[in-house]
Amino acid sequence: MRREFFTPSNLLSISRALLAIPFVFVMLSSLPTARFWGACIIVVAALTDKFDGLLARKFGYETEWGRILDPLADKVAVAAAALVLLKLGDIPLWFVMVLIVRDTLIFLGGLYLKARNGVVLGSNLAGKWAVGIISLALFVLVVSGLSTVATVLIGASTVMLAVSFGLYVRRFADALKGPAA
Repeated sequence: MRREFFTPSNLLSISRALLAIPFVFVMLSSLPTARFWGACIIVVAALTDKFDGLLARKFGYETEWGRILDPLADKVAVAAAALVLLKLGDIPLWFVMVLIVRDTLIFLGGLYLKARNGVVLGSNLAGKWAVGIISLALFVLVVSGLSTVATVLIGASTVMLAVSFGLYVRRFADALKGPAA
């Protein structure tokens, strides 16, 4: 696995995390078009998520850094959007807490595993589905606020978060059984 940092796919991951900044400013502004621009930013962020993986696989840009940056960018972008929507009263507190606690535990577990065994666990398929459903939920929440569709997507996101977390815990435990570095 390559160790390069500045690959096109890694730059897309970094840009996704950085898109949280204009998202926060736009959504908390008094612009009458704030929700439109917020939705546009979510679409661009989702596209960077799609294309960073495609580039990495198609052109051999898969790196250890990418295995760290891609899920970290997802966590930063999703947390920023969820916290803004919480401030605006468009998302339930319990969901934001589930999201942030789960992502924090995965991040800290990843740091521990890297330090102890030198292993970086990549995202699992359930985690990718969870991010996709969460992104769709956030998009709907930005466009229309809390609605029936958003509530169903939040429920589906919660299920996927739980499934992906359970799979991550299993992979984490298996990786800990490996030789300590």
